[in-house]
Amino acid sequence: MSRLRICFLLWLFLLGGATSCSDALEEPASLTCPNNFAATLIEELKQKPKQTPAAEVIQYTYQNRRVYLVTGGTGFNYLFDACGNVLCAATLGPSNDGDGRCTDFATAATDPLVIWRDPR
Repeated sequence: MSRLRICFLLWLFLLGGATSCSDALEEPASLTCPNNFAATLIEELKQKPKQTPAAEVIQYTYQNRRVYLVTGGTGFNYLFDACGNVLCAATLGPSNDGDGRCTDFATAATDPLVIWRDPR
């Protein structure tokens, strides 16, 4: 492979990284992610057995981006970005602060909106 081609491919790779899912909240997720992750997540939860407490998907703004917290059951409550990447286990666990990867979530997350609650 020629040096010019390698440089071009590297440039494309780096350019692609500049438009990742962690971009500002104002950029629609549809431009950076292949699907509507929230709808996909809800459909996946509907296929699982009913949890106690009931599963919920709560949308927040966290670190200038739209995120989704999945609650319910007795385990960790996972926080996803708009592309479906797990950011952390935001709550529950032995100390009720999740897995320690986003310890500021409870104080820094804003604009909570329940977008789905399991009605079963």
